[in-house]
Amino acid sequence: MIRINNYEELIAERRRVENEIVEQRLILKAGLQEAKEKLEPFMYLLPVLNIFKKREPNHTLLNAATSVGIDLFVGQKLAKAGWFTRLLVPMVLKGVSSLIMKIKKPKVTEDPVNVLDA
Repeated sequence: MIRINNYEELIAERRRVENEIVEQRLILKAGLQEAKEKLEPFMYLLPVLNIFKKREPNHTLLNAATSVGIDLFVGQKLAKAGWFTRLLVPMVLKGVSSLIMKIKKPKVTEDPVNVLDA
């Protein structure tokens, strides 16, 4: 740390710190722009997968069991991975599994009595 002895040194130090802040903001902005450019192809996948869509409130036991299974299994496998990977992979797997279960889910008929007679 620099020892400041008079007002001029104080003003000079303040300008130096303000310039350093401006430089750091520019570096941060450039880094964020670079990250946006790298993630742009993945942003095109989001509407296709619909993994960030709000889920229905009536979760079935199968959905809950799948979610817990993914958390346990993937949590163990990704224990040494980075934070972003540990956050993203389970989210994607849960989204994909819920889409698969929604596709494979049998349609409920309007009159369950007729289903039993058939």
